[in-house]
Amino acid sequence: MSGRDTMQHVAAAALLMGAAALAWPPAAHAQLGGVEAVVTVPASVESDPAAEASLTDIDTAQLPAILQQQTSTALSLTTPGGSGFYTPSASLISGLDQQLFAEVNSQNASTLFPGFQPLSYYTIPALQVISSAALRTYANALAAGQSQDAELNGENFSGIERASAGTTYTLTAIQANTEAALQVASELQYVRQLLITLIEIEATKASEEMNERSQEAATSVAHFNGGTTP
Repeated sequence: MSGRDTMQHVAAAALLMGAAALAWPPAAHAQLGGVEAVVTVPASVESDPAAEASLTDIDTAQLPAILQQQTSTALSLTTPGGSGFYTPSASLISGLDQQLFAEVNSQNASTLFPGFQPLSYYTIPALQVISSAALRTYANALAAGQSQDAELNGENFSGIERASAGTTYTLTAIQANTEAALQVASELQYVRQLLITLIEIEATKASEEMNERSQEAATSVAHFNGGTTP
């Protein structure tokens, strides 16, 4: 092979390699389905100064403020202090009622006031029992009124007012308001006790008067009927 032929072969090989290099990118692009690969260089990402500035004090200012608010809320909902002002009235009312019904009550009313029955020839003991029971009942009613008056004069709700108005804690205010509601309920109990006292007095008075008239009528009937009642 002459030198001329060798040069021709080398030139042909160079042309073939150049043609292959030019044809390769479109073929590779077609094999990737036409999607171009994108390479992101970290140094090329742009920063957001506003976002970064809003986060600079999250540890020193924002988070402590949030924690402080949550702590204040927890203290407000868990700190007591508005209780202890209410005094139950059940014991006092029970004592008043026990004294009031000691003489005349539903158990012995029919015995004290038998109604339409002739008086016996010797009625002084029976009349003494009736008059004594009635008078002691009236006296006990007066004692109940005086006891309630003393309790009324000693009432003072300023402590509840101070506890409710002078606190910044929710639980304390709720407890103070509950104490105020209980005091209202206690006052209603006292009113009911006074109503019971009035009923006792009116019932005793009416029973005594009706019994007196009935026995008087029965005695008259017996007197004019040969000692018997029809």
